Amino acid sequence: MHKELASFKASKKEANEEKARVALLRAKLEADQAKFVSEQKTEEWSAAGWKRKAKAEAGLLSEERKRWREICEKENNEKMGHRNNINNLKAEVEKLKKEKAEAEAAREEARSHRERNKQRETQSCATLALRDKEIEELSSLLSD
Repeated sequence: MHKELASFKASKKEANEEKARVALLRAKLEADQAKFVSEQKTEEWSAAGWKRKAKAEAGLLSEERKRWREICEKENNEKMGHRNNINNLKAEVEKLKKEKAEAEAAREEARSHRERNKQRETQSCATLALRDKEIEELSSLLSD
């Protein structure tokens, strides 16, 4: 019986050791399962997080693109306004150049007309002076 008791104690000891080893393995398995589930959730959450970030960035990009288009449209309108002003000013410069040329031509014509009148006046004065002289001579002849 002693042998049986020793054998029983040895098998009980082995069973206890096996239970402890199983308990350790079970604890390790549960820890590994928890770690796996945690990593899996982290990966899923990470993917979901990246998707949310991508959507947010797409929204921001869309807003930025919209603002950029508005700014470009505003600048284009301003530039078109400036271009129209430049074209209007160019047309006005051409008009003023034409008016200047016409005014210079009129001034030149008036100057030449004035010179002709001056020459006529000088000629008329000379003619009148000669006639006055002739009249004086004739008057003096008549008086004599």
